[in-house]
Amino acid sequence: DKLKIDENQLDELSVMPSYNICPTQYSPVVIQKLKKRTLKSMFWGLIPSWSKDESYSSKLINARFETIKEKPSFKNLVDVNRCIVIASGYYEWTQTENGKQPVFIHNNGDFLLLAGLWSQWKDISSFTIITKLAEKPVDSIHARMPLILDDNCIESYLDNSIPFDQSFKPTKSLLKFHKVSTRVNAPVNNNPSCIDELK
Repeated sequence: DKLKIDENQLDELSVMPSYNICPTQYSPVVIQKLKKRTLKSMFWGLIPSWSKDESYSSKLINARFETIKEKPSFKNLVDVNRCIVIASGYYEWTQTENGKQPVFIHNNGDFLLLAGLWSQWKDISSFTIITKLAEKPVDSIHARMPLILDDNCIESYLDNSIPFDQSFKPTKSLLKFHKVSTRVNAPVNNNPSCIDELK
């Protein structure tokens, strides 16, 4: 409801809950054009409109907030192609004596609204997630985190008439996290057990 979607372009397959979305897969994204807000499924891994092929996408799953206005792939999108990526949480990995331990980071069941940029290349709509320096308590897991938008910024972030720097304020929500099974390391594993706490 808070997203105030005018048009839902998700098909039945993309409406199915996913517990392990990986780069190069499709994910639900909100965009706005001419005040019309659309929910659609987009490819995770930005393919710039000027690309010769799709090879860029695997490198452009994230856009660093600090350099977003300098990088050729992102600078032309910052004020015209902003989007909100909808997620119930995300995974990070910490280094332990026994290898990398996956951790699920979430907001107690509330959706996370991740700031992103999108592009159209041929018939593929693709996106990247903006990241920033991690804050407490997530900084104990990883040095960076997604730029998570406050609910009150949905309108302004999607409004291209508002400059990027003035379009949002980061959420004050306190993220929670817990260890999960290494099953999430394989994209083929995609069910509710992926986010179960590892005892």
